[in-house]
Amino acid sequence: MQGTYLLAALVIAALILWPEETSVVLTAASIKIQIYFLNLRLKWAAWRMYRSLVKVCEEAGFPSPGPFVFVDIWDREPLD
Repeated sequence: MQGTYLLAALVIAALILWPEETSVVLTAASIKIQIYFLNLRLKWAAWRMYRSLVKVCEEAGFPSPGPFVFVDIWDREPLD
């Protein structure tokens, strides 16, 4: 917490000197953080569904699905 006042002063100074660029940077950082946490929630939900599918397959005697693979919908690369 020792650099809090310095950080606040730098943000305020940047907002005064460069308001448009500073707001763009803060908005971009906020969006990246939101996407990161949304991606974590999606991964957790997909893993829970995968685990329930594995349990259902074991109980029904079907072959179990392959290993869990999560494809990030924001930074996905084509699967080969």
